[in-house]
Amino acid sequence: MRISVIVPTFNRREIVLRTVQSLDAQTFSADDYELIVVVDGSTDGTVEAMRALRPACQMRLIEQSNRGIAAARNAGLQAAVGSLVLFIDDDMTCSPELLARHVEAHKTGEDIVAFGAIFLSADSPPSLAAECFKHELGAFYLRQVRSGEIPWNTVECVFSNTSLARLPLLRIGGFDESFRMREDLELGVRLCQAGMRAYYVRSAVAYQYYAKTSAQLIRDAEVFALSDVLFAQKHAGSPIQGQWEKYAQRPLWQRALLGGIARHSILADALLAGVCMVGEQFFEIPFLRYVGMRALQMRRRIHWHHKILEFGEPS
Repeated sequence: MRISVIVPTFNRREIVLRTVQSLDAQTFSADDYELIVVVDGSTDGTVEAMRALRPACQMRLIEQSNRGIAAARNAGLQAAVGSLVLFIDDDMTCSPELLARHVEAHKTGEDIVAFGAIFLSADSPPSLAAECFKHELGAFYLRQVRSGEIPWNTVECVFSNTSLARLPLLRIGGFDESFRMREDLELGVRLCQAGMRAYYVRSAVAYQYYAKTSAQLIRDAEVFALSDVLFAQKHAGSPIQGQWEKYAQRPLWQRALLGGIARHSILADALLAGVCMVGEQFFEIPFLRYVGMRALQMRRRIHWHHKILEFGEPS
């Protein structure tokens, strides 16, 4: 078995079905890869839907209680038999040549961490949350496609369309399951310390069906805050910076301003929520859509900082 494809999923039955179907339609030989779907405590019939599938490749189903994406990925890693492992999120439609391009990237040696591109799927519901994706992670991949000369920073580690050799990953212990978010970045730091190097595979393209709402993005920002505190504590002094370290390097006046806003987050959030509401209601007007998206980005920063203050700033 050349490569094991690991897909963790939680309560996304219809969406993960699309992902699995796209992985079953690869140009890569079905005899050379296996598909491992880790159902992380789903209660929506995902298990039954997966069991009804008959893909051309070998597929295994792992069921576990809801323990988070890091634990789900680790379960798939422990079960994998391929010399390579590829992590795909459950809301991604993969291009037919994605697997072949990932395998080809590893011909240079086992010290490669291969990152494929992720773009917004055309059928994603239009929303300010999707606009944030396009202007953040999606914009980075678009710049890579256009130029291919942008250096890959460890802070851009996103294990949603990423492959690497299985044994080196096992040697460093896989994902840290204490992280509910930023598990990608935390693993990226350890892989870098182990001598692994990032390699961008522009032709390995996945399209993310992005259905998150503004409220979900804000809740995610609060979970990110806890993970960023954990990261700063675990990797204190690391040359690879997390979000807290980047924030701490801002000028004092900026941190004081943001801290003051975060301490009065209810008022600030209410004002920005009104701007977001206008952006959502008049989404077809580019200017209002953009202003609404920027307001949502600011709301996420405020909620992130407010949670940081609750947890206690890392020393």
